[in-house]
Amino acid sequence: MRLAIRVSSASSSGRGHFERCLAIRSYIPEGVFWFVDYESDYIKNKIFKSDKIFYENGKNKFNILKNNLEKYSINCILIDSYAINSKDIHNISNNIPIVVFDDQNTNTIADILICPHPLNYNDIQGKKYLIGPKYAPISNKFSFFEKENSKDKKILISFGAYDSNGITLNVIKSVKKFIEDSKYNLNIIIILGKESPIITKVQHEIQNLSNYKLILDCDKMEKIYKNCDIAIGSPGLSYLERMASGTPSILISQNKLHDILINKWVDLGCGIKAENSANSIEYTLKKLILDDNLHQELILKGKNTVDGKGAERIAKEIINMVSIK
Repeated sequence: MRLAIRVSSASSSGRGHFERCLAIRSYIPEGVFWFVDYESDYIKNKIFKSDKIFYENGKNKFNILKNNLEKYSINCILIDSYAINSKDIHNISNNIPIVVFDDQNTNTIADILICPHPLNYNDIQGKKYLIGPKYAPISNKFSFFEKENSKDKKILISFGAYDSNGITLNVIKSVKKFIEDSKYNLNIIIILGKESPIITKVQHEIQNLSNYKLILDCDKMEKIYKNCDIAIGSPGLSYLERMASGTPSILISQNKLHDILINKWVDLGCGIKAENSANSIEYTLKKLILDDNLHQELILKGKNTVDGKGAERIAKEIINMVSIK
């Protein structure tokens, strides 16, 4: 198979798009052709040595992909970018099968449509739907380890690599107040990417606080999950990783899509919801710390819902489709 992946790599788009494509790619036996927005050392250092990487120099560009379809005999295209319209790719692809991540229920043009979230889609004849957490495209390394126990609870704050809305800052302030009021001994780990616009503000907020640690561009998230008891974050790819790892999550929305997703996940018993306010965050955090039964229920529900095999399932569907075409 000759798979091309057109994936969003702009820092403002976060790392989730690339990471889930990389998880799928790990089950593709042949070399893969990556077409990304801009040059990125992070991506360059993580792709397989047998792969090739091309830079489109724009979030909505695909000219370099178009010009290399025939040259490299591409026979399948995977698209993971909100800035790329799959209809445009379809128009230049010469009937090459197209696989698309569709997180927003747009029912876009594709031979295979992937959405790892619990959303409902209206089936269109001739299109394959891979919907729900069964197809969570995460590495299986998040599913197969035991948690490490410690005296003091560790809280993870993770709102994506970029967090342009600065929700991380509000959560830090809320957690600080919670610790002051409750006198709990909590260690706080904060995850951001090196290009996040709020790094300086976060550093200022936690300066001289020995129980707070900021980690930038973490490439060993499984070690973080292994040591954390509770996470506060949004319902993106990292949330799927946290469920697989047995890390219960307090979910806070970053946008309208997140509002929908959080309500769905809460209804499934996979997380608890908090508003982006100090009172709500403090109340929910206290509830999860004190209620051992709730904590254990979220661990079991998460691990049973996301088994770490979603990326492999997706890769098998892609390989099977190409072999039939």
